[in-house]
Amino acid sequence: MDEKDETLGRRIARLRLEYGMTQERLAMKMGVTAQAVSKWENDLSAPDIMLLPELARTLGVSVDELLEGRKSQEVVPAEPEPAPEPEPEPSCSDESRPKKLHIHVDSGDGDVVNINVPLGMASAVLGASSKIPGVVNLNLNDADIDTTLIAEAIKHGEKGTLVEVDGDDGDHVTISLE
Repeated sequence: MDEKDETLGRRIARLRLEYGMTQERLAMKMGVTAQAVSKWENDLSAPDIMLLPELARTLGVSVDELLEGRKSQEVVPAEPEPAPEPEPEPSCSDESRPKKLHIHVDSGDGDVVNINVPLGMASAVLGASSKIPGVVNLNLNDADIDTTLIAEAIKHGEKGTLVEVDGDDGDHVTISLE
């Protein structure tokens, strides 16, 4: 998708995933609920105007770039964000790290699909474009989901909802790390 044609919601989702953040983490930083972030990303609502400067800073862009998808000609430098603390090396005893990729689909036909995948197999599942017979097409590339950004979130040990997508055919897909 051309960045000019990208909606505000898709831009927020893309930038959030580029930073390896879950919807919950962005919501916590912004002082809103994860459901609010999900609504922004699905273009069901927009962030309050008072949140835009902080949202732009959090996502590493100017307000112009956040709203319009283009770099501002005259960007006022924001206060530098403190360098992120290095992620701790994963250890076998670290209970807080995600253990599985969870894909939940509520199809427009009323079917419900839950897929739990060990993280070691997550990239294979995310790259697959298969159809579960009689249920729903799980070709995530058709939903404009950048699976490489999801892989980065896995690498960084994120937990929680990464993506929620509502399809034109009534399907609702949630991808989370648990």
